[in-house]
Amino acid sequence: MLKTSLVILTGLIAVGASAALPETVTIRTLAAQMRYDTSDVIIRPGAQVKIVFENSDDLPHNIVFFQPGTDVVAVSNKQMEKPEEALKRDWLPDDPRIWLHSKLVNPKQKDELTFTAPDKPGIYPYVCTFPGHALTMQGRLKVLAPGPGLSDLKFQVYLGDWKKLPDFKSLVPHREGDLPGNLVELKFDDYRNQFGVVYSGKLNAPTDGDYTFSVAGDDGVRVLVDDKKVVESDGIHPSSEIRDGKVKLSAGTHNYRLEYFQAAGEAEIYAAWRGPAFTNTTLSKWVHPQAAEGSKIPKKDDSVGMPLVVGTEPVIYRNFISGAGNRGIAVGYPGGFNIAWSADQLNLALVWRGAFIDAARHWIDRGGGHQAPLGYDVFKPSTESALPFAVLASPDAEWPKLEKDQRAAGYKWHGYRLDEKRFPTFSYEWNGVNVTERFDVEGNAVTGNGRLVRTLKLSGKLPGNATFRVATGNAIQPVGNSFVVDGKFAVAVEGAALAGKNLLVPVRPEIKLIYSWPETLPQHASTN
Repeated sequence: MLKTSLVILTGLIAVGASAALPETVTIRTLAAQMRYDTSDVIIRPGAQVKIVFENSDDLPHNIVFFQPGTDVVAVSNKQMEKPEEALKRDWLPDDPRIWLHSKLVNPKQKDELTFTAPDKPGIYPYVCTFPGHALTMQGRLKVLAPGPGLSDLKFQVYLGDWKKLPDFKSLVPHREGDLPGNLVELKFDDYRNQFGVVYSGKLNAPTDGDYTFSVAGDDGVRVLVDDKKVVESDGIHPSSEIRDGKVKLSAGTHNYRLEYFQAAGEAEIYAAWRGPAFTNTTLSKWVHPQAAEGSKIPKKDDSVGMPLVVGTEPVIYRNFISGAGNRGIAVGYPGGFNIAWSADQLNLALVWRGAFIDAARHWIDRGGGHQAPLGYDVFKPSTESALPFAVLASPDAEWPKLEKDQRAAGYKWHGYRLDEKRFPTFSYEWNGVNVTERFDVEGNAVTGNGRLVRTLKLSGKLPGNATFRVATGNAIQPVGNSFVVDGKFAVAVEGAALAGKNLLVPVRPEIKLIYSWPETLPQHASTN
């Protein structure tokens, strides 16, 4: 489960200390997903940082930090030019752009790195350099300085007993003045309860882009930028939760307005902002404890949290699936093999390996949207609008496709049945020809020696010039007895031939295809 994808470290200095306190962030691997659980870490230049790298996967991984602008995939793949030497280095590239790295961490083990963040702001990529992992196991260490603060900050105090933020513009302020420190603060010792304050000032956005404004208050608080509400936490409550709001701003000066009311009890305001070129910058005198610890409370993501785990039998998930349409049938097979079959296209839509799928999007609340595969190395044997069979006047003729929401003419869906091991066989009809499809697995897809075997059986009178499309891609290369499609997957099938961007095979009573993943590019494994 992807618990968090962003960690913000403040780089605060301890009062009375001679050095910065190290701030700790834990980065974990996601089991069978070929990803880190944290894709972005934001830290200030020169901050003391401790990274705890935990390998929760069943494969070895590392975490290697490079200088900005490095093509980390190219550097990782270059090792395969001399694999014997790379193996002796535990798959750590011999490259001067590496400035920090862990050891190669075995499954269920961890390593710790303590370092001083670079003084130069920039985006420092990190990656796993174990063979074949760099394409998806990536993240970014963003070294960003604090951003601009408020200027020309003023306050207006209002008296009143409210349970929610009032319309301050319709009220007359009791008194007003300047805040020379340009920080939002509660310095009104003459008012302990039942009052409100409006703070107004200027903020300069360094560049065009998305900016995030944060607030917390005891009690209600609201932020407006250029008179448009960005974020609020209204009502009577403690300041336990930081809330964020995002707005797109152009480079230049913008009007900032913070509205606040105090009912009774504690009185606190926290305000901050961050942008494309700077890290979290506090705009208030009081710093929220969560911000001081360098942590953020991630918003609950209803699309994750219920991963379906495959054991010794296949797991079937029928729902809206990204890439397989509204009538997707996903099957997770033992050994880390996964497919999504489309009952709209009556065709194989997706193949991937590793983790199966997360059901949270559809099983929480109202269940809207399409769910993407949870694992990695996802490939599409064909386009989403393509049907499996066609009668072509010539091999280079255009392949027929479905328009959006169109049903396949000449096709009838007959469902699927399960055998004693719960392996499904899909069944449909094409122009009077009965077709069944079954998938079997060999080896383990995650460890790299696995093969997925797809068997189609056709019965009935086969039309002349009937053709089955095996795959389509921009670059299909023959390698041994297989074809490698766009460098992402290999497929072996007897009698296949290239026709432009299509890999085609004449229709016959039985068609067997063997799918596998090339572990190292450009060196492809044969699928004998």
